[in-house]
Amino acid sequence: MAKDQERICFTVSELAEILPLGKNSLYKLVNRNDFPKVKVGKKILIPAIGLTKWLEDNSGLIS
Repeated sequence: MAKDQERICFTVSELAEILPLGKNSLYKLVNRNDFPKVKVGKKILIPAIGLTKWLEDNSGLIS
């Protein structure tokens, strides 16, 4: 993917490479009702926009 293209969604494995969290912690987040995700069959996708908003709403650190 070109550097100028932004990702629109991530898998749990991709987020584990980006965020300072392990897969187990990420799966706990994904299983929360308030965490943004889309399930396509067994695949779980996390929309980038939903993740950013969720982080803003739940951290107080991002503005």
